[in-house]
Amino acid sequence: MNTLYAKDKNFFTKLKIILQKRSQQNIPNIDSVVKKIIFDVIKRGDKALIEYTKKFDGAKINKKNILLSRKLRNSYKNQIDPQTMNAFKVSIANVTKFHKKQKPKNYKLSSKGVKTSMLWKPIQSVGLYIPGGNSSYPSSVIMNAIPAKVAGVERIVVVTPSKFGEINPYVLALLDELDICEIYQVGGAQAIAALAYGTESIQQVNKIFGPGNAYVASAKKQVFGKVGIDLIAGPTEIIVVADKNNNPKWVAADLIAQAEHDVLAQSILITDNENFAKDVIDAMKELTLHLSNKTIIKKSLDRFGIIIITDNFTNTEKIIDYIAPEHLHLQNKSRYKILENINNAGGIFMGEYTSEVFGDYIAGTNHVLPTSGAAKFSSGLGVLDFMKRTSVVEMDSIGYHLNQSNVSKMAEIENLEGHKLSVKIRQIDKK
Repeated sequence: MNTLYAKDKNFFTKLKIILQKRSQQNIPNIDSVVKKIIFDVIKRGDKALIEYTKKFDGAKINKKNILLSRKLRNSYKNQIDPQTMNAFKVSIANVTKFHKKQKPKNYKLSSKGVKTSMLWKPIQSVGLYIPGGNSSYPSSVIMNAIPAKVAGVERIVVVTPSKFGEINPYVLALLDELDICEIYQVGGAQAIAALAYGTESIQQVNKIFGPGNAYVASAKKQVFGKVGIDLIAGPTEIIVVADKNNNPKWVAADLIAQAEHDVLAQSILITDNENFAKDVIDAMKELTLHLSNKTIIKKSLDRFGIIIITDNFTNTEKIIDYIAPEHLHLQNKSRYKILENINNAGGIFMGEYTSEVFGDYIAGTNHVLPTSGAAKFSSGLGVLDFMKRTSVVEMDSIGYHLNQSNVSKMAEIENLEGHKLSVKIRQIDKK
């Protein structure tokens, strides 16, 4: 892991170099490859989807089974563990309860002949991308579908790749549990193109959600404008802030939990004690030996892992705001002071028992969070992302007469004579 000292006068320069190095780890020419796929799906529709599905996922599909059959949707029933499914049901209950609190309320204002109001409506149709194959995350079904349902979205479409004709049984079970019926067994950039532009079998949607690989992320970026998207998610990241009174093995495990996602994942420890930092490093080496993802973990920590040594956590808030992490775990004694003073973090976890993993699965908050510094300007997924607001204005003659002169003057300054006419004609040419 890289070690930086916060008191170093070149600290932020060195930190920036490491952060930029990670952001530059992109697949060459990926955007051009994805562009060709998108245009092919636009041009050839289902035929292109079928060919790409066979090529990339090894699955043989046709126009009759792009939409999942009831038989395939029910195939999970003898493949899941009831106790594990009960754990997912606890997650569903907690996530639903938390997200129901986010639903906005309409409001009205009235003053001197002018009525204004705000109307919130759900987006009519959304597409949810659920990863499959080697990176299949059933929890993504919960985190994407529940806020959509709470918002009141009428049409929820799911696309998920079937690797060699198989779909994760827990993904199927959760889709059934959440009563999602329109499910297509396609994935990759071609699935995003189908959601955005439509094919013979898949009707286009208004907004696309869900994580995916670099091809999916590129496709979402390229179709934005034709449809809405949630965000462009990059590799995961965490900052753990811990002092010498913390258990180094616990902290090591928190850093490992993010590193195992991807060789591009980033785990950062901020501490005020060098000996504690060394203990954490030793603990990570020991704990990683027993994990199946140890190769990924080692590459992630070696390339992008950072230990930041600070004096009594001075400047910690500034460092956190500069990085704007997806996940922030505050375990040190002064954590509440830091919490009060930071602005940029996707999700915050407080105290030594609050492993970030609880947020991934069961706490009730959403695990779809901004990455790569995007927490400076965006938030985690929620009900509002599945809704849109419309303003309404109504004026009577009193409101008109009180406001027409001011509007005419403002329009005149902007040299918009038609605007001024639209107001003045109601005074000149009376009803």
